[in-house]
Amino acid sequence: MDELSIPTLGMILLTASLVAMISRRLRLPYSVGLVAAGIALSFLPGGVELPLSRDLVFTVFSHR
Repeated sequence: MDELSIPTLGMILLTASLVAMISRRLRLPYSVGLVAAGIALSFLPGGVELPLSRDLVFTVFSHR
């Protein structure tokens, strides 16, 4: 399984935090803010390709 680098993980957390603050200010559900941010980020040039493997998904969802 490929590991995420520290700067990439930091950018993901920073983006999620900014979406949370903007969603709260606009009184939107967080999930709606994440979807809107994902759509907006998909239009930016030079997108980041994040590895999404079956092992990664099972690891994330199996930890409680």
